Amino acid sequence: MYHNQSKQKGNLLIMSVVIMVVVGYLSLNLLKVETSNHDTVFKEVLGTQAWFLAHSGAEWGLVQLFPLNQSGADDSICNGIARHPEMASEKNGCNTDPSVVCKKLDVSYNNEVIHYFQITSTAVCGTGVNQVTRVQEVWAKEIE
Repeated sequence: MYHNQSKQKGNLLIMSVVIMVVVGYLSLNLLKVETSNHDTVFKEVLGTQAWFLAHSGAEWGLVQLFPLNQSGADDSICNGIARHPEMASEKNGCNTDPSVVCKKLDVSYNNEVIHYFQITSTAVCGTGVNQVTRVQEVWAKEIE
């Protein structure tokens, strides 16, 4: 069978265009996946920073509530007002210091009043769509 060469001249051009379109489509999808991975890692880092900042705020609240060399609790900070202890000069993505709130709860048990303290620390890192909030809550009991 004899093939006419003049009828097959555009075949290579069409195949080249098809291959370029397919490679371009695959490249765009790979770029979308990489962008999604970058956003996920960025949010994980901000979430970890916010978690540690909230943890530090809760520890600060416990130190304020139970000062060293003092027996019993200093419940003057447990009035439900949010406090913002300065944690660090370099926050690396966290815009504000944690918000620490302490509440005192008195429970009567066997004609005895037991003092419980709830310390809630909230930290926010990032802005806009990438904003991450972490809350840590600590309960303490005063022992006399």
